[in-house]
Amino acid sequence: MCFDQDKMKGSTILDTNRLETLMSYDVMDTHPEAIYDEITSLAASICNTPTSLISLVDDKRQFFKSHFGLDINGTPLEDSFCKHVITDDIDILVVEDTHKDKRFRNYNLVKNDPNVGFYAGASLTAENGQRLGTICVLDYEPKQLNDAQINGLQTLAKQVVQLFELRKSKKVEEDQKLDLEQKGKLLDNIVNATGIGIWERNLIDDSITLNEQALNIYGLNKANLSEFKTDTWFNLIHKDDLEEVKKKMLACLSYPSNDCTVQYRMLQKGGEYKWIQDQGKVLQWSNDKKPQLMYGTVQDITDKKNYTAELQRVKNNQEAMINSTKDLMWCVDLEFRLITANTAYHQLVKKIQGKPFEEGELVFSDHVSMEVTTKWKGYYNRALTSGAFSVKQKIQDPQKFWTTYGLTSFDLLYNKEGDKIGITCFSKDITSEVLSQQVLISAKEEMQKIMDTSLDIICTLDEEGYFLSVNKACKQIWGYFPKDIIGTKYLELVYKEDIKSTEDSAESVLSGQKVVNFENRYIHKNRTIVPMLWSSFWDEKDRVYYCIARDNTEKKKAELLLKNSERRFKTLVQESSDIISILDLEANFTYVSPSSFKILGATPEDYVGTNAFDYIHPNDIARVKEKFNYILQNESVEIDSFRFRDINGEWKWFENVITNQLTEPSINGLVVTTRDITAKKKAEQQLENSERRYKTLVQEGSDMICIVDEKAIFSYASPTSTKILEITPEEFVGSNAFDYVHPDDYDTVYNEFLKVLNIPQVNIKPFRFKHGAGHWVWLETAITNKLDEPTIKGIVVNSKDVTTKVQHLNAIEEQNAQLKKIAWTQSHIVRAPVARLMGLINLLTDDKGKLNVEEKEQVLSFILTSANEIDHIIKDIVENTINVIDIEENK
Repeated sequence: MCFDQDKMKGSTILDTNRLETLMSYDVMDTHPEAIYDEITSLAASICNTPTSLISLVDDKRQFFKSHFGLDINGTPLEDSFCKHVITDDIDILVVEDTHKDKRFRNYNLVKNDPNVGFYAGASLTAENGQRLGTICVLDYEPKQLNDAQINGLQTLAKQVVQLFELRKSKKVEEDQKLDLEQKGKLLDNIVNATGIGIWERNLIDDSITLNEQALNIYGLNKANLSEFKTDTWFNLIHKDDLEEVKKKMLACLSYPSNDCTVQYRMLQKGGEYKWIQDQGKVLQWSNDKKPQLMYGTVQDITDKKNYTAELQRVKNNQEAMINSTKDLMWCVDLEFRLITANTAYHQLVKKIQGKPFEEGELVFSDHVSMEVTTKWKGYYNRALTSGAFSVKQKIQDPQKFWTTYGLTSFDLLYNKEGDKIGITCFSKDITSEVLSQQVLISAKEEMQKIMDTSLDIICTLDEEGYFLSVNKACKQIWGYFPKDIIGTKYLELVYKEDIKSTEDSAESVLSGQKVVNFENRYIHKNRTIVPMLWSSFWDEKDRVYYCIARDNTEKKKAELLLKNSERRFKTLVQESSDIISILDLEANFTYVSPSSFKILGATPEDYVGTNAFDYIHPNDIARVKEKFNYILQNESVEIDSFRFRDINGEWKWFENVITNQLTEPSINGLVVTTRDITAKKKAEQQLENSERRYKTLVQEGSDMICIVDEKAIFSYASPTSTKILEITPEEFVGSNAFDYVHPDDYDTVYNEFLKVLNIPQVNIKPFRFKHGAGHWVWLETAITNKLDEPTIKGIVVNSKDVTTKVQHLNAIEEQNAQLKKIAWTQSHIVRAPVARLMGLINLLTDDKGKLNVEEKEQVLSFILTSANEIDHIIKDIVENTINVIDIEENK
């Protein structure tokens, strides 16, 4: 196949002469032809490959005139092998192993389906030397061609070019013959049916002579022509036109006179009026300048009048439709001056600068930044240089905390001679589409996370048994990472004694059976054997095996996991579908697709014969009916979101596209494509609620949230800065955060700030920050690196006022110091009496009868005195400690 993702090496792909030569054969996008299919079949046979193509390359894609062994008609230019024959200007290109060729080994269609392994292409070279494409052969395994096969491929390439030349000659001959026939018919029509009548009026006897065409236009015949006098003519003219006819005729009959042309309605025999244009002139005058003879022509302009009226009606309708849309439409000339614009564009410009642009004015406003003006000038210049293109824009409003998306398309404007005269522009709001895509992407990512957290292996395999995808559970069960397994044949991991039974099971699945609880053994990366339990089925449409496997050593636990995993997997792969229905002109269902049961819970039979409006929400019926009635004047009508009742009486949000197929015999009705957008509506509501909660958090919270760049320059501050620091967000923006940090804390905070440039988040301990009133407050701060986040592009700073907390901590530390001092001082005071007390007690303990009664009483008296002294000291310590605490609390 001719696939490539590399950039073009040369410019010959876009060569005008080459493209003109290719177009001269009139072969692009034509239907298959047997003679070309026979050639590709012969090429595949000669080269012993499963696939052969005749590929023609223009400036955007490659078209397969014949595709033997491959069921596609072409690919984009970026997916092309064949273009290298053109860009490298070579007659033959052979790639024996695409996986080893550095030009092609990273191609998506080399690494993935259809896994192209070999390519050979011979140039289709026209007689003037221009290369049109190739006849090529493909294989899905590496291989080589011998000289005879290459020569055969080049011979077939020459045969294809000869067929193209024969085709061109035949077309030229047919075009010449058709041109001659058309010119002959045109001449006959001019001669035989000009559509113009000729008359001659004798003013002397008031008689008139008419040719056959004029008789038909006036609705007269030759028999009563003699009675057709001027008064008779006047009586047949519509009363509203008669005065103008008489005025023109009087001027024509006054000498000297010029041509007289007048349009009027003339009564016919059937009672209807016909629009007629008369043009005549007096050609003969008497000697006294009296008119004698007039000649002229007459035309039936009824159709022209009706067409003009219809054209004006259509023009008015078109202008009404263009000006009723909320999308912007405008066009500018080559100097970027406004040619015309719809109402929505004028309203937007008026909102920006106070007044809309006048036609002929430059479409740039002084009320927008020079950066925006330069960007739009670039768009217009690109359109003039490259033609049609579109740009998607992301618009953020930091004041309103939401983001919108727009899609603007540019194209060239030409006059009827084909000269470039300006640029047409169309811009629409695609916010809802982008948000829907983001919701779908988020859901897909969440589902992948769920799969990767599964203890079971979830995988897909192609028809030949190669892994296409596998979740992270394979690392836990088999010891391999997913990247190690994808692209590997599953039989390479199966225990050799189980290979035969595994192949038989795969055959059963391929034949349409769903295999559940199939057991075999796999070889772990560490060469141990892992018993496995498999469930799998074959998707004929996608040609893919879907499989779930688990470690069979924990079968009981795995049964529950398998049940949950299969349910999740079914949800993952089951595609949602639209409802297709057919209505008559009264909106009665004549057909409903089976998908109605999945979406609405009702079978098609429940709907056929009923009226669609019976299910639409009362608040939406009038709008939907109004749109529905447009279908008779339009081929297709889109109906915006509305509510539709399901079988349970619940309302679902739908959007419809109605196509008029009343004239199609096989349909004879209005085809309605209905899409369920209930989830999209819920996502939009959730997004709105999330934005509202975020706005409340930022504007009403107790923390201050800011965004700074790598140099700590504020680009945003939340409104809470005014409440916390009496500094407005506007005062912060543009200033440096370190200008507010206390000099004693500067180095510590600066060093912590530098860390966040290399790690995701840093918590900074309390430091002093200058208040708007001039004093210092203590802030506790967490900074998070969001420089790579497109919606932020900065460092998010979340700060909390902890001044009270720091003051309390400082007071506690000071109290502890005072208590420590008291304890040290009092310990010396209490140590002396305690020592005396201990000595007296030891004296009594060691007495052994040496002391008399009087001496013992004296010792006891000393003990009591020491105890009283200790009691007084303890009371003093308590009193001093209480005084210290009271002093600190009173500060």
